[in-house]
Amino acid sequence: MRLILRFSDADGTPQETAGECAADSGDNLARAVWLSGLVPPVPLCSGLGRCGRCRVRVDAAQAASLPPQPEETRLLGEEAVAAGWRLACRHSVPDIPELTLEVPRPPIRGSRRLLRGADEARSLLLAVDLGTTSVWWRALTQDGDPVADGHFLNPQAGAGADVMSRLAAAREPAARARLASRVRDSLRELVRQLAEEGSGRVSGLCVAGNTAMTDIFLDRDISGLCAAPYRCSHKGDSLEHVPGLPPVYIPPLPAPFVGGDISAGVAALAAADIPRPFVLADMGTNGELALLDNENRLFLTSVPLGPALEGIGPECGHMAGPDSITHFSLSPLGLVGETADGRRFADGAGQTGRVASPAAGPLPTGISATGYLSLLAALLQFGILDEDGRFCSPGSGMPVARALASRMETHPSGVRLPLPAGLWLSAADVEELLKVKAAFSLGLETLLRGAGLAASDLACLCLGGALGEHVRPDSLARLGFLPAILRGRVRAVGNSSLDGAALLAVDEQARAALRRLCEGARLLSLTDAPDFHEAYVRHMRFVWR
Repeated sequence: MRLILRFSDADGTPQETAGECAADSGDNLARAVWLSGLVPPVPLCSGLGRCGRCRVRVDAAQAASLPPQPEETRLLGEEAVAAGWRLACRHSVPDIPELTLEVPRPPIRGSRRLLRGADEARSLLLAVDLGTTSVWWRALTQDGDPVADGHFLNPQAGAGADVMSRLAAAREPAARARLASRVRDSLRELVRQLAEEGSGRVSGLCVAGNTAMTDIFLDRDISGLCAAPYRCSHKGDSLEHVPGLPPVYIPPLPAPFVGGDISAGVAALAAADIPRPFVLADMGTNGELALLDNENRLFLTSVPLGPALEGIGPECGHMAGPDSITHFSLSPLGLVGETADGRRFADGAGQTGRVASPAAGPLPTGISATGYLSLLAALLQFGILDEDGRFCSPGSGMPVARALASRMETHPSGVRLPLPAGLWLSAADVEELLKVKAAFSLGLETLLRGAGLAASDLACLCLGGALGEHVRPDSLARLGFLPAILRGRVRAVGNSSLDGAALLAVDEQARAALRRLCEGARLLSLTDAPDFHEAYVRHMRFVWR
């Protein structure tokens, strides 16, 4: 059938036509819309029906082809559903000749910086961190000096927020080729822009990503990553030829779910002389942990964390940005939420207000991952949440804590706690984050045991990515992600994957050293352990066990 997409503005007024494409009847409608390449990508919640970002509007004449569902009324409201708004993730492409949909124009998420003056004759190398949610890049001279950098939302985001949803979308060769083309086109456009603006001409790339993102980008068979026993289609450490791009170096892929982003990160930290033994933890949609000890032994494990730590999935979840709350604290004013730019919002008396806010600005529209972690830590500290993740009423302590607990309400979706700026925390959100905690702490415990180390033996716990930079170690320790003894040994290492990709792009000796390290790596599989389920349940508490 023919799918015609039109943009609409904030109040739903139709604007220009985005374009049209062919869509297969029965395919997921959200996937068809956001992988068409006609509209900017949106970080979706993988069909959980929580984020509402896949909403589209169908014309009244075609509304019968997309009959409303109860989940849509709950999330969007009766008035919006009556006006034709639908959650695309809840519908299949109908078996009709043509369907016209209005799509709210999403914001363009990304940035770029020029760090050096123009030099058209300059030969560049391009380092890329191919993340499930975002793609970060850095253009370098042949000597490794940065020329420009930036990031953009992974254009595959419409296929789902986490690794498994991407793999499910890529099982068919035609669908995998379409996913591959989305990222390839973005990188080709970046290479073109760098040349056009006079930054230089890219002669080679290093693309570091997890195994799923890497194999989809390379358009390789991903069946080995879709079902146990899991296997890699290749080991990386290879120079690949991708049509329309300069030669692409892929770092080693040590294990089915420990990819080039982690191996590149280990290379960067080893080159930076981080004290050992250290653990590198990437807390993305797939949690990957690597431990490098004093004997140059590398231990690896991976755990599925889901998209919650990307701000996707919780009912008020939001990617970190100026429109999201990134930290909560409980004070005499009540519960106070703070945005990344320092604006603060309190809701202690049932009325949303700004407190000590240097700038007015709009109300935040969501909560980032660090916001959720600090919120749960505060609620746990003051007895509003217990170690099993249940809301409760503190019998003593701060009066403001008791007042806050008394405002919990029953909603059609379950019990939830009202928060500043009209946001809320649901019991379902707490459960999802508790699952993340259990998976991560079990992974860290398994890694330490496999290396024969106690937590006190670790010199450093390195947290990669934006979450590592902004999360507070106190929150992680209080929630039991890590033992209290490591609270002062947490180090934010930024985008170690991108740093490693930049190192590997320019340094052949670094590639050889990483190759040797990964050849001797030991993979510790959590799910293969006979006591996995019992151990996971044991970690399903907000405490280090």
